[in-house]
Order: sequence, then C-alpha cells, then structure tokens
Amino acid sequence: MNRICLSILSPVIFIALFLLSGCSAEKNEKVAGNPVKGESSTRRVTSVELLPLVRADVQQRFTLPGALQAWEDLTLSAEVAGPVNWIGPQEGEHLKKGEIILTIDPQTWQANYDRDKVEAELQKKRLDRFQRLVEQNLVSQQEYENSVNAYERARVAARLSALQLEKSSLKVPVAGILDNLLVDRGEYVRVGDPLALVVQINRLKVEVDVPEKDIGYLQIGEKIEVVQANIGRDDGIIRIGKLTHLAYKADPVTRTYRAVIEIDNPDHALRPGMIVRVEAIRRLLPQVVAIPIYALLDRDGKKVVFVKKGGEVELREVEVEAVVDADVVIRSGLEAGEELIIKGQHLLVDGAPVQVGVQ
Repeated sequence: MNRICLSILSPVIFIALFLLSGCSAEKNEKVAGNPVKGESSTRRVTSVELLPLVRADVQQRFTLPGALQAWEDLTLSAEVAGPVNWIGPQEGEHLKKGEIILTIDPQTWQANYDRDKVEAELQKKRLDRFQRLVEQNLVSQQEYENSVNAYERARVAARLSALQLEKSSLKVPVAGILDNLLVDRGEYVRVGDPLALVVQINRLKVEVDVPEKDIGYLQIGEKIEVVQANIGRDDGIIRIGKLTHLAYKADPVTRTYRAVIEIDNPDHALRPGMIVRVEAIRRLLPQVVAIPIYALLDRDGKKVVFVKKGGEVELREVEVEAVVDADVVIRSGLEAGEELIIKGQHLLVDGAPVQVGVQ
C-alpha cells in the first residue's frame, strides 16, 4: 500500500519542484537587473553642463608680498650747535623742497659771517696795495706773499661762516611731509642731533624678495602691478609700478633676490608701511585652450576629460601645459569649438548618454 502511494506522488512532486525553480530563476533575473521577455532594454541618461571651448591668451602670473616704503625717508640732523629759536611748520604739514623747518641761533652765525666778511674785505684791500708796492720794489716779495696768504685765510673763514649761517636754517632737501618734529623751540642742540623726520610720499617704493625660479622673468624697467592687500575687502588700491632695481647677488640666507619697484602716488592715497601684493607676469601663453581645473579627472593615473559628441560623451585623455589660478592650460587633447562637460562628469563613462540641463 505504501509503495503504491509513493509511486503515485513522485511525478507530482517532481513537477512542483520544476515550476518553483522556474519562478525563482525569473525572480533572480529581475533582481539582478537583467531584462526579461516582454521588457525593453534602456540606459540611464545623465544631466550635464557644458562649456564651449575657445582659444585665448592666458597670462601666467606670480605674486610676492611686500610693504610700501617712502621713496625718501629722511632724518634731518643739526649741522651747527646752538638753541632752536624758531620752528615754522607743524607735524603733518606738506613741505616744499627747500622750505625752512626751523632755525638754530641764526643771530650768532650772522654776526660771525659779518665779522669774517669784513676781515676778508680788509685783507683784499691790503693785498691790492702790496701788489702795487711790490711792482715798485717798495716791499719785499716775502711781504707780498704774506699778504696773499692772509687774504686767502680770511676768504676761507668768510666762506665757512657763510656755510654755517646757511646751515643754521634747517631746509627740506625734498618735497614731503613733516612726519615727526624731534625738538622744541628753545632747546639746545649739538651737531648731529636729530631734528625732524621727513618722508617723501609723491613717490613710494616696495621691496620684494624674488625666488630663483622667477628671477628670469623680470626685466629692469618693466611695468608691475602693485595691489593694496585689504583683508576681507575687494576695493584695494591698485597702482602700476616700474621695476628699478634687481639684485645680481642672492641673499645668502633666503636664496632670494631683492627687487625694488617704484610707484607714483600723486593723490597720497597710499602710505608707507602698507602691506601690498606685487603681481608680475611669469609668461604669456598665446591662443591656448584653458579649462576649469574641476573639469579635469584622474583615471588610472591619466588626466582625462569628457566632451559631448551628439547625445553621448567621449572620454578624452589630455596633456597639461600649466596651471593658472583656477584654470588648466591644455597642451593637447582638446580643440576650440568642442563642448566640454564641466558638471556631472564624475558619473560618466565613455559612450554614456547625456542631456544638457538639470533634472
């Protein structure tokens, strides 16, 4: 009885197992994403943004930090001794070249000059008289030569007194600003004592240290942009300066070369001590293709980009010429007129379908 039941049930069980395995296989195909009969095969379309490529001139620049200095920063000192009896301009005033700042006991120096001048005039008259007498053999040659020497001494003394009188008035050698007055009226000064600080601000200069790799790009006389470094602001003053000096010998510690840039400052908007950036051209790359650096990908150690070809993309290997700010100059691999993918490229493979715009 049991053998009969098993023989009848065996075909039924086999058929049931076959049907269950077929359903499971179909389910697995759907889970794996494989198409099944009755379903259409489709590929995912990626939304991208494009950049039409053009050729243009690109300047590769380098920037160096520096600080502005007065073209002339002068500490004027006393050249004669005596009390300061007069002070004219006050601190902060603009001074003309040759303007008198203060005087040092001019009455005494004037009296000394007058005395020496009179003595020189007397010795000149005595010399003229001795010259007539020596021609008539009424005085000896030695007496005449003594008169000549006396006159020369008196003449030199008068000249020295005139110089001291002139130096008793402190004059500005350049046009500038009286930045600091170091003495008060009535104060006694000695030769060499500092009296005033004058800065010339119509012209300024900035000194920068140029690295060895950039020294070959600079030429004396070339125009260089100087930008005021305003932290957190975009309205820094910009001036075009001129390179006036470039050291031939490197600093033994920093291995850099000292460069001096002259800047005109007619409106006095810039001040000595301000921090600036000096921006110079390293080289000019004429008519090149430049792309945003973020459009460049690294795949298997190669630099690649994607360009749009019809409704698909093409993977393109490129060679980089230089990196300029946020752009990359392409030496080979891209041409003007092509459409570069600059957004969505990280999701792409060669030949993938794309559409322009955001989904």
